[in-house]
Amino acid sequence: MAEGALVQKFLAKVRSLSPVDAMFAANQQAIDLVRTVLLAKDAPVGQSPKRVVWHKNKAQLYHYSRTTEATRKTAVFCIMPLINRAFIFDLRPGQSFVEYLLSQGHEVFLLDWGEAGDEDQDIDLTTLITKYLPRAARKAAQLSGGPLTILGYCIGGALATCFTALQSDTLCKNLILFTTPIDFADAGQFGTWTAEGVFPLELLTETFPAVPSTFPDVGSKMLAILPSTIGQYAKLEEKLRDPKFDVAGWQAMYRWVSDGVPFPAAAYRQWISEFYQQNKLVKNTLELDGKPVRLANIVCPLLNVVATSDAIAPRPTTAAILKYVGSTDKSELVVKGGHVGIVTGKAASTDLWPKVGQWLAAHD
Repeated sequence: MAEGALVQKFLAKVRSLSPVDAMFAANQQAIDLVRTVLLAKDAPVGQSPKRVVWHKNKAQLYHYSRTTEATRKTAVFCIMPLINRAFIFDLRPGQSFVEYLLSQGHEVFLLDWGEAGDEDQDIDLTTLITKYLPRAARKAAQLSGGPLTILGYCIGGALATCFTALQSDTLCKNLILFTTPIDFADAGQFGTWTAEGVFPLELLTETFPAVPSTFPDVGSKMLAILPSTIGQYAKLEEKLRDPKFDVAGWQAMYRWVSDGVPFPAAAYRQWISEFYQQNKLVKNTLELDGKPVRLANIVCPLLNVVATSDAIAPRPTTAAILKYVGSTDKSELVVKGGHVGIVTGKAASTDLWPKVGQWLAAHD
C-alpha cells in the first residue's frame, strides 16, 4: 500500500474512535513506534562465528567458522562496499547470505573495510585494489587451498571487477557481481547529481578528510524521498499492529540502513571523478598503480546479478559488463526487487541465494 494511503487509513481509524480511546490508541501506537526505532541501534547483527585472519589498517578479513568440513572446492571471497557496514551479508540467523553459503559447503571469507577516519584521507581506490585486495585474497586462497570465487556487492563489485582484471586466473576462478555499476554513461540521478561542473567534488573532499556517510545516505534517500523518510514509519506503524510482524528483522535492517561508514576522501574523489564523471573503466583508460585495467582481461566465468527496481545502480550501469569482459562463460541473473532487498529481503533466501548456489555448484 502506498505511504500516503497508509497515513490516510491511520487518520480515518483515529477519527472513528471516541476522543479518549483515540488518545490512548494514538499514544500507545506512538510509543510502540518510537521504541521499535530507538532499540534498532542495538539490534543483534553479524552473529555467524568468525575469526580475523588478516588485517591492514582498518580492513579485516573474516574467515567464517564451519562445524563440518567444506564440501566445495572453491571458497567464496566477498568484497563489501566502502560506505556500508559489512554485516549486511550476515544480518541475523535465518537472514544471512553467509549462513546460506556455509550450508552449501563453501568456505566463506569476507573483507570488511572498517570505519575510515580523518587519518585515512589519502587512501584511494588504487591502494585498496592493488595493495589491500591482493594480500587479503592471497591469504584466503592460502587458507582454502585453491583459487577463489570473487563476489562483490555494489561499489565492492566495482573493486572486485578491477581487481579481477588485474589478476591471473590462478587466483580468481569465478567472478560474481551483485548490483554493481560498471558503465556510468547513463547512471541515473546519481550521474546527474555528481556530474562534472555541477558536483562540488574538490570542495567536499578538501573539507572532509573522510566524507561522512550522511552524504551518500542523503543521496540515496532523495531517490525516493517519501518511502525512505516518513513513509517507512507510516508503514512500520501499520505493521506493528500485525502480531506476525517480524520486529527483530525490521530492526536489524534499519540498523544497517541507518549506520553507514565514512568514505576516505581520496577514494571518494577517485570514485566520483574516474568512474562516474570520466567513465574510465569502460573507456579502457583506467590505470591503477601504472597498470591498465582492461575488462577484456577478465576471462573467468562471470555471473552478473541485477535488480529490476534498482535506483542506486540502474540497469544501464549494471548490464554493460557482459559486453566488455573476455569471458565466454558469462550470464546475467535478473532478480525482482531493489538494490538491497534482493540480497537480504524476505524473498532472498528463496530467490537469489538458491540461484547463486546453483551457479556456484556448477562452477566449483
